[in-house]
Amino acid sequence: MPKNVSQQIYRVIAQECGVKAKAITGKTLFMSNPNFSYFEVVAALYTLQHKLHVYLPESDYGKYETVGALTRNIISQLKRQK
Repeated sequence: MPKNVSQQIYRVIAQECGVKAKAITGKTLFMSNPNFSYFEVVAALYTLQHKLHVYLPESDYGKYETVGALTRNIISQLKRQK
């Protein structure tokens, strides 16, 4: 499950932020990425919430310094749902 979920997350971020999916890795800066606008990042987070049925409150956005941090949070939530 984690690899498939990671790939979904990377694709959504790439699509919403206007970059190639290959450019997204776990180490990619997320909230502080100078290539992503705040609005693109928020759109990606909303899309991920709806596609993966997870909860990503705005108060936690600052915790997602990298795509890897976001991915770990989402995978953790998905595991708890089972």
